[in-house]
Amino acid sequence: MVILSRKATAPAAGDDGLPQGAALSLALAAPPRVTTVKLRPTACPVDPDPACRHKSPGVLAADPSGLLLILTPPPLSERDDGELRTSRDARGVERTIRIGRVPRPRYVVCDLSSATATASPVPDPHDLIFNNDLGVIAAPGGGGRFMVVEFQTIVGGREATLLCFSSDSGKWARKKVANPLPRWMWTFSDIVSHGGKLWWVDCVAGLLACDPFADEPAVEYVQLPAGDVQHGHGCGYCAERELGSRRVVQLSDGVFRCVQMSCASHGAPKVSMRTLADPSTAEWTFEYEASFSEIWAADSYKAAGLPKKAPVLALVHPNNPDVVYFFLEQRLFGVDMRAREVVECEPLDPAKSQKIGSYSSGLVFPFDLPPVFSAGSSGLSAGDGVTEALVEGLSGLSTGDAVTEAASTSTASAPSGCNIV
Repeated sequence: MVILSRKATAPAAGDDGLPQGAALSLALAAPPRVTTVKLRPTACPVDPDPACRHKSPGVLAADPSGLLLILTPPPLSERDDGELRTSRDARGVERTIRIGRVPRPRYVVCDLSSATATASPVPDPHDLIFNNDLGVIAAPGGGGRFMVVEFQTIVGGREATLLCFSSDSGKWARKKVANPLPRWMWTFSDIVSHGGKLWWVDCVAGLLACDPFADEPAVEYVQLPAGDVQHGHGCGYCAERELGSRRVVQLSDGVFRCVQMSCASHGAPKVSMRTLADPSTAEWTFEYEASFSEIWAADSYKAAGLPKKAPVLALVHPNNPDVVYFFLEQRLFGVDMRAREVVECEPLDPAKSQKIGSYSSGLVFPFDLPPVFSAGSSGLSAGDGVTEALVEGLSGLSTGDAVTEAASTSTASAPSGCNIV
C-alpha cells in the first residue's frame, strides 16, 4: 500500500530526471510518506494554456488493477478572440464585453500494470464532462480495457445520466439511470472502483453504486450513518458540508468504512468508525470510538513531538482499519485507534506542503499497487532507502527500497502505459 497524492507533477522539458522514453514515474514511498505521480512532458504539457482553470495535473481516480485516471491541463493553443456582446443597463448605459472560450482539460488513463499499453487521444468536442466527477473501472476480463464514467444530475431531477467512455469503442455514450435523491446537491469526494462497480462517495448523503458495463445500469444508494451537524453556518447545506469535511469514507480490508471526527470546538475531538459489511442491507456496524484526549496522553504521541491540537482526517489504512491517518502542522501521522498509539509520523515534503488550514482528505488517498509491484513477482517492492529504476516491460526488477522511481517506456508516439482520454 502507498499513500498517493492527488497532485501529480509535470517535469520541465529536458530536465525531468527520467530516462529517455519514459512516460511517467512513481516515487514509491513507504507510509506515512506520500507517493507522487510524475508525468513526462509528452503526457502533460510543460507550458499549459494560462486560460485553463486547471494549471497542473491531478489524479482523479484509480482502479485496483493499476489504472490511474489523471487530469492534465491542455497545451497552449491558438487564442480564441471570443465574441463581442453588447447590452444596456436600466439607465440606458451601453456595455460591451468579450465572451471567450475556456480551454478544456485533458484526461489520461495510465495502466501501471503494463508498459506496453497503447495511447490514443479521444476528443470531447461537445464538452460532455460536467464536474470531473469521473471514475475509472477495468473492463471484465482485464487486458488494459476500461471505462471512464461520470455521474451527471441536475438538482430536482429524478433522472441522472452516466456519461461513459469505453476504451473498446473509443466513443462516449450516455446511459439513463435513476437519481435516488432528486433534491440533493451531490458533492463527491471520491469515486471508487470496487466489486465490479463504481462507487460515488458523498460524505454527507451516502454512496451511489452501479455497474456501468450493464446495458441498463441500476443505481444502488447506501445512506451514511447520522452525523453531528453543527449549526450556525448560515444554511443547512453549508452545515452538512462541514460535517462532510470531518468524515472519510474509504475501503479498508475490502469493505467500506465511515470514519467521523467530532467538532474540535467541543474539546478534544473523538474519532469513531463504522463498517458497511453488507451494502445490500445499508447497515453500518459500530467498530470503535477513541478520544484524542487519550491519544494526546500516550507516550507515543509525546515522542512524535506533536502538539495537542485537533488534526485533520486524511485517510484510513486500506488493509488495517484500526489505523487512521491525520494531518497536523505539515505532518502526516498514523494512529492505531484501538490502542490509542501513534504508529507512524513523517513530515510532509516542504515543496508540496499546503497553506495552513488547507489540508483535507481530498489531497491524498490509499492505493494498493498492482501485483507487478509486489515482492515475489516480476516487479518492484518497497522497503527502506532511495533508488531510481527504469522499468522496461515492468519485469525482472525488484528492490528493497522505500522510494523507487518506476518509469514505463515505449516506442509509441504517445506515453507508454497511458490512454489519453
